[in-house]
Amino acid sequence: MSARAQRAAKPETQPWPRDVSHEPQMTIGQVLEIVKPHFPALTVSKIRFLENEGLLSPWRNAAGYRKYSAADVERLKYILAEQRDSYRPLKVILEQLTALDAGHEVERVPTARVVSEDGQTRLPASQHISVRQLCDLTGTSREDIEEFVRVGLITPDLGGYFPTRSIYAVNLILSLRTQGIAPRNLRSIRNSAERMADLIDQTVESTRARGRSGDIERARARSHELAELMADLQREFLRLSIEKLSQ
Repeated sequence: MSARAQRAAKPETQPWPRDVSHEPQMTIGQVLEIVKPHFPALTVSKIRFLENEGLLSPWRNAAGYRKYSAADVERLKYILAEQRDSYRPLKVILEQLTALDAGHEVERVPTARVVSEDGQTRLPASQHISVRQLCDLTGTSREDIEEFVRVGLITPDLGGYFPTRSIYAVNLILSLRTQGIAPRNLRSIRNSAERMADLIDQTVESTRARGRSGDIERARARSHELAELMADLQREFLRLSIEKLSQ
């Protein structure tokens, strides 16, 4: 739809939200500047990914350049808030937006339990959560969780409870599945993570073995630091491999 057509469209035919301007005036960089203070992890690539998934539809001129409206900004904030606060997979958020576009009301999940005062994601207070909680917080089914357990991507304890960080893992698994990657094909990533964890454990063992409280804390802090460095290295190796494929 052209910019002129968008201006002429009746409010009821416009996508949600309808109470803000749909005039396409902003570049993607300007949108990032507006939204990033509320969602620090946001990138241009993320915005374009959401467009490719059908959640955003900026206006494009004849040369293909995107222009975003205030309504697009509000729509982007809604998507990011649903991901951050309610751990919703994109397919569920798209269903919500479709309902809003059609003029229906969508119930929002309370977010106080998972969002800190500075707007950053905070996990539930307990270190472990039940299958039902994991389903509720990721918007997926018990059957999906059982499949992820069966193929070795997530592991419950003897009581059937999962580490709270499994919320993040399940959301990423769901996103990759929507991109056409079957969960069973992700086991190699889990295996690689376990090997890196073993290497980190061996590296900090001498510090932890002293048994003093200060040493134990130092070992824990060093483990997290090494994990971040290894994750960065793995990410760069992946980028190098992708670039090689395109040569």
